[in-house]
Amino acid sequence: MSKTRKGSQARLLLLVGDMYGLNCTSNERRLSILEKLRRFGWDLTLAGNDRVVQPCRFGQERGAPPLRADCLVCEIEDVSSYDGICILPGPVHAGLIHSPEALALLRRAASAGLVLSSWCRGTRVLAAANVIRGKKVVGHAADQEAIERAGGIYLGQDRPPVIDGRLVTGARSYAYRAKMAEAIRVAIKERAATLLS
Repeated sequence: MSKTRKGSQARLLLLVGDMYGLNCTSNERRLSILEKLRRFGWDLTLAGNDRVVQPCRFGQERGAPPLRADCLVCEIEDVSSYDGICILPGPVHAGLIHSPEALALLRRAASAGLVLSSWCRGTRVLAAANVIRGKKVVGHAADQEAIERAGGIYLGQDRPPVIDGRLVTGARSYAYRAKMAEAIRVAIKERAATLLS
């Protein structure tokens, strides 16, 4: 699946795992992750391994609705129409980690110079795709070994997001929600400026 770019509007492909984290759709006195990204005026495409993705148990207990994907990961043929790929937070990303299509998509995106970003546990998907070698990475403490095995330089989880080239990683999506969204925006803007020069 490929869409045509609308003028100079940035396009971001959002990958959602087997379950999504509550911060994706809940505001709890702060804009949700999806609301933050929509405020940038970007064209967002939600993709997963399933058409409907359930919230995590914590989200289910708080009435979070299922998310409907715009497309399946296996339907995405051309990454060049996007400016970046963002892996949303969630407790389980096994479907993405074990998906040859998802991992190949991330490798093609890295080779094409797209901005890759991940929230919290989503960083292990980037590690599985082998696109973090030599990069500074913020991620969940439980994923430190996977990050380091993939050649990433693990910085911890209790810190603000980090931009390393065209890679943006962050953890604690409730505490650092605004800073992570802004870091993605900065990386997308810097990529656009580089392409224009």
